[in-house]
Amino acid sequence: MVGVRGIALAAFLAILCLARPSMAKPPLDYQDPPSDPPSSGKIEQPDENHMKGTVPNRLIAPGPFQRLPSIDETPWVVTAISDRPYWTVGKADPVLTTACRLRDFGSLPLNRMVVRFNGEEGRGLLQVVPPTHRFLLIDKRKLSRADETYYFLNTGLATCEVWFTGKGNARKLNSPQKSSLPPPDPRALAKKKALINSWPKN
Repeated sequence: MVGVRGIALAAFLAILCLARPSMAKPPLDYQDPPSDPPSSGKIEQPDENHMKGTVPNRLIAPGPFQRLPSIDETPWVVTAISDRPYWTVGKADPVLTTACRLRDFGSLPLNRMVVRFNGEEGRGLLQVVPPTHRFLLIDKRKLSRADETYYFLNTGLATCEVWFTGKGNARKLNSPQKSSLPPPDPRALAKKKALINSWPKN
């Protein structure tokens, strides 16, 4: 039995060795793939007419809701279209803007309600939260008013800006520190120095 198996194994190896050169040969119609173009792997710069050749001071992206997972194909709900610049949509509110940059005031990322601005200047999309859709509003400091509609640029980012329409006036920042944050602790610097001095020295 061992001799028969040995003969069969030797025959199999011989056939494999004879077949390998023919298997290594390319097919008759084989052709080398074309070379990559010279511009492959490079990111082309926008043309000179793109955004007038400058980077705008204001980002006109509608906000983080633009970064939803790709599986979310919910269409935008365009509530209005205007030919005016987007920053003329309402009254600019520095308190709401500061709160938005601190993520204390803003619109939920799932909000697809937008106002579109198609003019020659100030094109963009702003998220909008009308009084009838307060469930789309983040308001940790209770800054909203019942009759106001809010418009958001770059919600939740450090560049967030907020406008509103309504009967009331824009909220004012506390003077003189020009901030909606609580006043700073005058002893904070002394406390920090004392903490640093308490650290072990080498």
